[in-house]
Amino acid sequence: MSYGEKKEFKKDYGPRVNEYIRVPQVQLIDDKGENLGIVDTEQARKLALDAGLDLVEVGASAKPPVCRIMNFSKYVYEQNKKKRQNKGGKMKEQKEFRFTPVMDIGDTDYRIKRAHEFLTKGHQVKLTMVKKGRQSMDQARAVFSEILTNFTDYSSIETDPKSEGNRISITFKSDGKTKNKQNSEEKNTVIQPEGEQKAEVKI
Repeated sequence: MSYGEKKEFKKDYGPRVNEYIRVPQVQLIDDKGENLGIVDTEQARKLALDAGLDLVEVGASAKPPVCRIMNFSKYVYEQNKKKRQNKGGKMKEQKEFRFTPVMDIGDTDYRIKRAHEFLTKGHQVKLTMVKKGRQSMDQARAVFSEILTNFTDYSSIETDPKSEGNRISITFKSDGKTKNKQNSEEKNTVIQPEGEQKAEVKI
C-alpha cells in the first residue's frame, strides 16, 4: 500500500438471512443436517418458513452459496456465547419459548410457566411468536400481547417486541422489576416475581 492510500475495511454484518439471500439458487442443508443439493432460493425460503425457522447463508464463497435451515436467533446467541467464553466471561444460557397464534391454551400456559422458572434462576428468556400459513400478523400480535401480560414483573432488553419476517420476539432479563426475594429453597437466593407463587413443577 503506497503512502497516502487509504485502506478500505469491509464491515462484517454477519451471514445473509431469509429475504436478504438474493441469488437464484443455493446448495441447501436442512435443519437435520441433510444435504438437499441445489434448489431454487425461493423454494429454500419456503421450506424454512414452513418449519418455522430461517434460511441462513453459511458458505458465501461457494458457487452457488451454501445455505442452511436453522434457528438464526439461537445461532447468533451461540456465537456470542462462545466469544464471551473465550474472553473468560460467564453467562447463563438464554432460553427461548416459541408460540403460535393457534397454540393450545395448555401448551401456552406450560411455556409461560417454564419461562418464569428460568427467569427466576437467572436466565434471560426470549419469547417468540411465529405466524404460520394464513394466520394474520394482527392475530399474532394480539395473542402475543396477551402472553406478555404474564411478564409485567420483568424488564425487557428491547423497548418493544421486535417484528422480523413471520415472527415477533422480545427478551426478558432476570434482573427486572422483581421484588420478592424470599420463599427460595435453593442455597442461592432466587428472585421471585411479586404476586407469583413458588413453582413446584416436576418435569
